[in-house]
Amino acid sequence: MLKKKAVTVPLLIALSVTLIFLPLHVVSGQSVSISYVLPATKTGAVGDSVRIMGYIETTNGAYRIWFGNKLVVSNTSVGYSVDANFTVPELPGGEYTITLGDASKNTNATQTFTINIDYNIKAIVPSLPGQLQEGSDVVLDVTLTGGQSDATYYANVTVELPDPLKTAYSQIIALAFSSQTGTAHAQLTYPDTAFQPSGSLTDYAGSYNVYFNMSQMLATNQFFIGFTDASQYHREQLVTIRAIGYQANENSTITINYAKTDANVYSGTVTASSGGTITVAWTVPNDALIGDYNITIKPQGTPKSIIDSQLFSVPGYPLKIRTLNLAGEPVPQILVEALDHVTNKLYNGTSGDDGIATLNLEKGNHTIDAFWNDVKVGEIRASITGENAYDLACELTNLQITVQNENGISIPSVSLYITYQYMTTKGGMSKTGSTSGQTDRSGTFSFNSTLPRISYIINASLYGVVFNTNNNTVSDVPAQPTLQVLILCPSRILTLRILDYNLAPIPNARMELVEQTSGIFYVAVTDNAGTVSVEVTFGKYQLRIYTDNILLNETVVEVFSDTQTETRCSLYNLQLSVIVVDYFGQPIPNVNVMLRGPEKATRSAETQTDGTATFSSLIGGNMQIIAYLSGSEDSYEAMNLRVEAPTAITISMGKYVLLGPFLIETSLFATLVIILAALILFLSTEVYIRKRSELSKSES
Repeated sequence: MLKKKAVTVPLLIALSVTLIFLPLHVVSGQSVSISYVLPATKTGAVGDSVRIMGYIETTNGAYRIWFGNKLVVSNTSVGYSVDANFTVPELPGGEYTITLGDASKNTNATQTFTINIDYNIKAIVPSLPGQLQEGSDVVLDVTLTGGQSDATYYANVTVELPDPLKTAYSQIIALAFSSQTGTAHAQLTYPDTAFQPSGSLTDYAGSYNVYFNMSQMLATNQFFIGFTDASQYHREQLVTIRAIGYQANENSTITINYAKTDANVYSGTVTASSGGTITVAWTVPNDALIGDYNITIKPQGTPKSIIDSQLFSVPGYPLKIRTLNLAGEPVPQILVEALDHVTNKLYNGTSGDDGIATLNLEKGNHTIDAFWNDVKVGEIRASITGENAYDLACELTNLQITVQNENGISIPSVSLYITYQYMTTKGGMSKTGSTSGQTDRSGTFSFNSTLPRISYIINASLYGVVFNTNNNTVSDVPAQPTLQVLILCPSRILTLRILDYNLAPIPNARMELVEQTSGIFYVAVTDNAGTVSVEVTFGKYQLRIYTDNILLNETVVEVFSDTQTETRCSLYNLQLSVIVVDYFGQPIPNVNVMLRGPEKATRSAETQTDGTATFSSLIGGNMQIIAYLSGSEDSYEAMNLRVEAPTAITISMGKYVLLGPFLIETSLFATLVIILAALILFLSTEVYIRKRSELSKSES
């Protein structure tokens, strides 16, 4: 007993330690659980995404998720599963409890999550394409989240000038704190005399870096200062330029070059004001190309520390061109080319699966062409004034190809190989195209959005054999929404001769022919010569041969041309001999033999003197044979067998023994043998005793 306790106590201690350190979640309810919290660190800042996965007790039940005392999710589970997302609410930093609750069971599970302090700084800038210009004041927004109510927060805000100057100006500000939300916030304006060292400015074009405590890199951002009032313009729009930091009344040269080719589109001289400010306006010409432009100001005197040079773009208006065929259906993979009439410049795009091609075109008149494999199939003219959408009709038709037999029955799963030739618009070249497919269950295949006014060769095949050689060309397809194309699957003459096991014809045999792909069905009956001819649709047929609803044979016949074939039904017209023998193998005459085969009718015969009963003109298959003596129907021998050829079988009636003309039971025969043996033994013994007695008397 002491030994058992010594083993049990350490086991209990080990189990307890294991349970303590398992990554179990605190579950207040019966089976509500939180399986995962992402991020896995279970920490984050205000506004970060959190994902909760777990289970509740109620299938498809209502659940709630609280973050601390804030309800962040209210939804319904999928089965018992919960998978929810929310953002960390605006709360002071620290540890909080995430609670997943089953609303109907009032049970829950919890997990801890820590809100970390987070820093953010950004410049408030105009909405694109507007931009700040030189000399502008910039409002900087400084925010801290996840703070503590008993703390005071400051931000050392630094603004760094563009390369190559990199001069930094800093200012320390106190952040106004809200104890309810844990958020501290302030705004300040740059440039300002409070920034140190003195002389903060926005006189240079380029990117300015801003920092929240630059030495610690708590947060960083950028803002851009330019000397144009926007970063994008369209044709005939006004570009307003304001550049500062020049000498009073100083002349400067403004140049604007197309960035892609460095071609000059404008050069002019401007004079600075008495305050050293250049103010001028320039109108984007009506032949401006789409792309980026480099604008530069060079003074005739001392240049600025950072040369005024920046990019602006002429992006064009986004246009959606929907390409449609003659049936009004979207067409993918159509090349759409737009020719700008002013610049003679081509712009292109390709339609997607939705038939829409997106192009950027500038203000002005354009010709928009659609090309199908280098063949022009459509054209529209458009006067572009802004963002818009257009439908571009394409001269493309649908070919709906249907395969039928001569009786109008549709044929599925026909393989089609389609070839065609056409001349391209671009280059005037002759090209060959092709496609392939199969007819559907309704016997139809659609070849959509293809060229009209050309010819198509359509080769149709079943089982790899083309059957429409003389019916395979569609000439000069008209330009219409849909052209119905009918391909005929021809008929062939199938002549069958049905023979029995002995190669003799079988009259009145019923043929069932089922085409393996289309299911087309034919029935025919052989004549007295065992022959039948039937006109069937090209194909491969499952042939079943019956007589009196008994299946004689099943095979496959290919009818790709007029076909003659012989089929042997080896189960038909068989002979079966049944030999009945006694215990010692002697043939027994006058035994009744019953036979039941596939015909279901019972046939009877009596064994002859040689013990044989013969059955002729049988249909082979599974058979049952019963042998019995007249007047002894309850005492019989039975056998089940399958007969597929002329057969002789032996049935042993071991219960009987044939003695001359008499048939006796084996048991009686055995008794007689024993009695006879005993009688012989008795007589022999008696003779022996008498002879011995007589011998003794004679000796005396």
